[in-house]
Order: sequence, then structure tokens, then C-alpha cells
Amino acid sequence: MQKVLKFLWARKRLLIILIVLAGAGYYFFGRNGSEVEKRTATVQRGSVQEELVLSGELRAVENANMAFGLSGPLRQVSVTSGQTVKKGQLIASLDTTELNSIYQQANAALRAAEATLARVYDSLKDKGASENFTEKETRVIAEATKDRAYESVVSARKDLRDALLVAPFDGIIASLANESAGANVTAGTVQAVIVNPETIYFSVSADQTEVNRFKVGDKAIITLDAFEQPVTGTVSKVSFVPSTAEAGTVYPIRLTLDVDNSSYMYKVGMSGDARFVLSEKTNVLWVPNRFVKTDPKGRYVLTGDGASKVYVQVGIEGEDRVEISGEGISESMTVFD
Repeated sequence: MQKVLKFLWARKRLLIILIVLAGAGYYFFGRNGSEVEKRTATVQRGSVQEELVLSGELRAVENANMAFGLSGPLRQVSVTSGQTVKKGQLIASLDTTELNSIYQQANAALRAAEATLARVYDSLKDKGASENFTEKETRVIAEATKDRAYESVVSARKDLRDALLVAPFDGIIASLANESAGANVTAGTVQAVIVNPETIYFSVSADQTEVNRFKVGDKAIITLDAFEQPVTGTVSKVSFVPSTAEAGTVYPIRLTLDVDNSSYMYKVGMSGDARFVLSEKTNVLWVPNRFVKTDPKGRYVLTGDGASKVYVQVGIEGEDRVEISGEGISESMTVFD
């Protein structure tokens, strides 16, 4: 019985060894064969594009953070978040009871000062340059009083304006700090954000070594992270001065979207990439980028059995292909990685 068990155990070990060897053979020979296949490419004839991809986000030219110019109780909120508004439409207002009283008092003081000044002028109308010191002093005091009264009216009128939030352009209410009246608000605190979707654009930044390759009218393919379908954009502005909000010397570039955004599908803050074609050549020989190598003598490709170097001249280098030329390079020849 013991001999039988030893025999079966030996057969089992032999079977395990054979399975392991078979797996190893498949791994090394089969895998290497597929890798050899992947490590070759054919010199092809076609077009090569030099591309540059810049990351950015959607912004809007008309995008305003709105705040009251003074503090006070919120009397009225005339809009809701997401609502479309027209230029000049009232968004919200503070309680103006006291402000209006001050304005009326200032107006009354101005009318009184104007009447006093008119009486003084009338009493001095025949004096001309012969008015004495006392008469001149009376006239100057009346004029100064009228000027101060006028400035008080201007200040009171400004306070009344600062108690109102009015849409500076057509757009939509992106957010509201307070949806209803009653809250006490502080001057300078943002109460509403309004955005005009028709002025949306894609903003990117180009390094100082790249910015001079862009001009107004250039096209780009914009791929937003929120959508699978790309859209085209047109460069509408290349900044003359670098951005102070970013590290390094980079220049903002503005691209207008060549799409209708009346449905508000494209929203401020959406991120993505813009792909620019900087230059292009057609009817040239090219290979995938990875097959062009570099050594101290220059750029080369491997031909023959993968051990022969053929030095080449490199032209346009695209994202996935590079233009090559030189003696010994021909269409359909095989190159190795």
C-alpha cells in the first residue's frame, strides 16, 4: 500500500511540474512573441500635426459679484436663484425709510441755501468790484453754505442708490446670499452673483515661450470634462501682460465657444483641455514617436533586425507621430522600438 501511495505521489509531482513548465513556456514565448509584434512599426506617408494642449476652465466676461454699498436691514428680494434678469432690473433693496428722510432734509437745506444766496446776490448786484470786506464775507459764506448743502444732497442720493441692487447687464442670477427679506446685511458682503451666459469663454494660459504662437482667430478643439463631445473655440484675446494670479510668466488666452449656449449647458467653472494645431505638414514620412531614438550623434531609428541604426532628420513632432526623412528611409519599411 505504501508503494502505491509513493507512486501516485510521484505521478502527481510530475504532473504539477509539467503544468508549471507549460505555463512558463506560454508566458515567456507567447508573451515575448506578442511584444515583438508590438515593438515594430511601419514608416507611413501622411500628415503630421504639431499640437499643443492647454488646460483651462469656462469663465464669463460679464460675471458680477453684487453687494450693497452700506449696511442695513434687507427690505426686499425681487428675484430667485436661477432667474433670468434684464439690465436695470431690481434684484434686492434695503430699508430706505431713514435714508429717504435724510435725502429730503438735504434737499430742503439746499433750497434754503440757494434762496439765501440769491438774496445776497440781489443785494450786491450793483456793487461789482466795490463791495466791502463785510459784504464779500457775507457772499462767500452764503456760497459755501449752498455748496455744502449740495454735497449733502449728492451724498444722500448716493446712499439711496447704494441701498439698491440693480442688474448691470442681462443674465441669470447664479446665487443669492438671502432668498427672502428681513436679514441685516453688511456693506461689501456679496448678496448676489449674476452671470451672462452669452459671454462665456474658455480660459487657458500659455507660457512665455509659447504665447507668441497664438493669434486672434486661431481655432482649437475644446474637450470639457463634463462632456464627451468636443466643441470648437476661437481665440478672441491674447493678453499683452502676464497673469498675476499664477506662478511663473504665463499669459491668459481667451477662446470664444463656437456653440449656442442659450440652454445654459456650458457653465462657469467647468474644466477641460484645448487642443491647438500649431503647424501641419502633409505627404511626409512618419513613424510613432516612440520609435525615434537619440544618441550623441543625433536622432535615429532601428531597422533590419532591430540592431541597425539609421540616422534621420526629424521635422514636425506631433502628439502620436513624428516626421522623419533621410537617406535609407522609405515608405513601408519596418522600424523597431
